[in-house]
Amino acid sequence: MKISCIIIDDEPNALALLEGYIEKIASLELAGKFFDGVEALEFLKRNKVDVIFTDIQMPLLTGFELADILPRNQKFVFITAYAEHALNSFSFHVIDYLLKPITFKRFSQAVFKIEALTGTETIATAGKAPQETFLFAKSGRQIIKINFDDIVFIKGEKEYVNIQLKNEKLLIYKRMKEMEALLPGQFKRVHVSYIVNTQHIQKVINNQVQTGNIKIPVSDSYKDAFMRFLEEKMM
Repeated sequence: MKISCIIIDDEPNALALLEGYIEKIASLELAGKFFDGVEALEFLKRNKVDVIFTDIQMPLLTGFELADILPRNQKFVFITAYAEHALNSFSFHVIDYLLKPITFKRFSQAVFKIEALTGTETIATAGKAPQETFLFAKSGRQIIKINFDDIVFIKGEKEYVNIQLKNEKLLIYKRMKEMEALLPGQFKRVHVSYIVNTQHIQKVINNQVQTGNIKIPVSDSYKDAFMRFLEEKMM
């Protein structure tokens, strides 16, 4: 299945570069290219595309202003020469943020994310066995079955992890990176010391995740990926 896209950039060289990159990737189908957001908006009133590659700073209508007009589920890859603009992109469904000059390698990394979000990943894994809903962990002299749904959050403690369950806490000899690799998609790393089960999140406010009476910090290192996850689930 082809992924339809358009490019918007007021710089002809940048537009030509992206068009050339798209031609090299079989999964992408270029539906249009535009030098300004107004022209693109007119096209989008009559046509739907899977993803929009757009510059941010443009005359008449900026990339952010265009995103603010379109439906919230419209997927974007923002492009700019100014890194500070990334801080303002969390309000939209942003798959990636590309900083000029864009290399083909970096562009390909963004496309990989797009493919995962638009169904390529689901197709590739079709027919595999259902994902496990539990794991076994050794705690002291015990081997304990842990249901993923019962885990509220996990806190790293150097060589160990503290697994906070609904009714108890378990100390397991395991590094955070190793633990993260064992968990299904409902778990998100929000801090070097914390992994949260998103099923137990009650609210997110002021860079903190709240579950029950506990507030877990969201660090700058993990904020981008975590906010993208929240945007995907936003009504």
